[in-house]
This record gives sequence, C-alpha cells and structure tokens, in this order.
Amino acid sequence: MNSNRKPVAVVVGATSKWQSDGRNTQLAHGRVLDDSDIAVGARWGIGGAIAQKFAAEGFFVVLTTRTAANAAALNSAIGEQGGESMIVELDLVSEDSISNAFTQIREQAGDPDVLVYNAGYLEGRDLPPEMELLEHMPVEMFETAQHIASRGPFLVAKEV
Repeated sequence: MNSNRKPVAVVVGATSKWQSDGRNTQLAHGRVLDDSDIAVGARWGIGGAIAQKFAAEGFFVVLTTRTAANAAALNSAIGEQGGESMIVELDLVSEDSISNAFTQIREQAGDPDVLVYNAGYLEGRDLPPEMELLEHMPVEMFETAQHIASRGPFLVAKEV
C-alpha cells in the first residue's frame, strides 16, 4: 500500500469515539451532531487531527481502530486532502490483535517511523450519578480501562 515508501506514522486510537452519531458525542453534547457542523480537521478528535497533520507532512498514515468502519470517513478525508493512509483493526485488550496489527502494518506500509498512542477509554462516564463512585464500577470496566491505559501502551511499544 505504501508504494512510494513514505515514512510511516501509526496512530493508535486514530478515530475518536466522538463521531457525529457516536454514543459519547450524545453524552457530551446531549444530541447527535451533523458532521457539517464540525470542521473536517476536528471531526475525529485529537487522533484524527494528528493523523491528518502527519499525512499533510508527507507521511503514510496507519489509522488503527477496533472496527475499520470507524475510520472509513477519516481515511477518505485524508485521501481527499492528498494524503495516503490505510486502516488496520487493532483491539488493545488483545495481545494477539496488537501483534497481528503490527505484522500487517510492516507488511503493507513498512516499519513505523512514528508512533502516536492516542487511545482512550471513556466507559463509566455515562453511569448514573448514584453509580459514579469507584466502588460501583464493574470490574470488567476497570480491567478494560487498564488494558487501554497501561497494558496497551506496553504491548504496542514492544511491537515497535
């Protein structure tokens, strides 16, 4: 895919959960937003802005996300802006997924020159007020947060 052998920037968490119709957008804004209300450079949050900037600077950008469909519009926007990118599915809870993703990245794009770890986990923000204390947080939710915030960066760094 990276036929011009551009330097490779991998953005882990390139697509924000703050998509116009996303659950977290509704949580923060109280409604679904029309994409036309949001500038292209800001539609996918910080991760999307970082990805677009690296593409504009001549990098081949790898957009990682749990579900490829989440990054399709960002991937298209980068192409429309004259950049090059690809989407790789990566689940930070799964060591195998991380390893497989970086194998795919190396095979299709090349060795990463830049790695941006922008992944985050917002679960729990929408718990009812009486459940917001840590003592009420389900263990599974805590474990997923730890995978993404602590274990994920460690496993990703090992791959690079």
